[in-house]
Amino acid sequence: MTAQGVDALSLADIRKELHRLVAIADSAERPKPDVVNPPDHGMAGHEWRIEQEAPFATRPPMWVVRSVDDSETRDCVYVAQPDPYVKADWERQLDFVAMHPTDARRLAMALLAAADRADSVSQGVTSLGAWRTQKTDPPERKQMT
Repeated sequence: MTAQGVDALSLADIRKELHRLVAIADSAERPKPDVVNPPDHGMAGHEWRIEQEAPFATRPPMWVVRSVDDSETRDCVYVAQPDPYVKADWERQLDFVAMHPTDARRLAMALLAAADRADSVSQGVTSLGAWRTQKTDPPERKQMT
């Protein structure tokens, strides 16, 4: 689309395009598990590993997220936060926190929102959501943000 074409877009056209982009993002494929723990494993099921960038670490800190197949514990998601002080067999030192799926989703959404906020602040760009909130919120809410 040319620059002249972009200038001619109406607010309705921009909103329509934003809805299309959000729909694409919402339907994006979820990441595949990094490991599938076998039935004889203590926490058999799917496991996702998220390595943090740590240029000076001897071993990058790693988050581990598991969904377990066991009938007694499969109603939760298990999350282990990296411990930078554990140097030995890190997998044996994992301390998992059990979360109900609803809480795990809330945490995931909070992480996404915080990441978006950090990106917009570091780039000096106000997000469309923040601009919209400022336009529609009552004065007492504006003071809270």
